[in-house]
Amino acid sequence: MQEITNDLFDIANRLRQIDTSYRTFFNHEKSRYEVHSSHGLEFIVPYDILDERTLEHARRTRKENLCDIENEIEFHNREIEQSAYIKLQHELRRLDDMMNFANQMGGNITFHKTKEWI
Repeated sequence: MQEITNDLFDIANRLRQIDTSYRTFFNHEKSRYEVHSSHGLEFIVPYDILDERTLEHARRTRKENLCDIENEIEFHNREIEQSAYIKLQHELRRLDDMMNFANQMGGNITFHKTKEWI
């Protein structure tokens, strides 16, 4: 790993303004930027270059913001669950419609392995 002390947008120095123990490295083996502190690896930079987004990521993911991050994750998970529930409800209504149609036809309909029905 190579420590980055001088970069185009002075991100390495600006990261040290956020936390004086932050040190920026480029991991050649994994082709990525990493920010370390006296505690070890703090975060992997989620971008290919060091820029303002790196600083924002460093601020946002600090331990002081852990509660906000947890709330954001919970909100996102609720959205995923709600979307899955709505999709399930749609599929159940569709299945109910298929069963009603089959009953109207006297039960003489065979459903084949298909997602669509007539």
